[in-house]
Amino acid sequence: MTMTSVFNFTFVPWFRSVAPYIHKFRNQTFVVGIAGEAIAAGKLPNLAQDLAMIQSMGVKIVLVHGFRPQVNEQLKAKGHPPKYANGIRITDEVALDCAQEAAGQLRYEIEAAFSQGFPLASRPLAKLST
Repeated sequence: MTMTSVFNFTFVPWFRSVAPYIHKFRNQTFVVGIAGEAIAAGKLPNLAQDLAMIQSMGVKIVLVHGFRPQVNEQLKAKGHPPKYANGIRITDEVALDCAQEAAGQLRYEIEAAFSQGFPLASRPLAKLST
């Protein structure tokens, strides 16, 4: 089956079904939360692509990210065990330093992921079938 026949039978009906939502949410703001665990699991590139696509349709994105596993990794590297009370981290001086480092590193990774743009965006549609 060629790309043209797949395109006509899958994309066009899908696009028609989502078009009202594109119009409805254009110029609206979405606040999106991403868990640090999702980033640690390698999901950031796909999330960034999906959010970039939503943004390209005129939706404003506010991204809020967690970073608990990244802080724990920093603490472990410094030989400082994480401390919790009732499931909430106790942030001493070392933990605060680790949190700042982890947040800075994640910001760098998130900005890098969003700077990649859309994969294959510059390729003509005809080349997608090869």
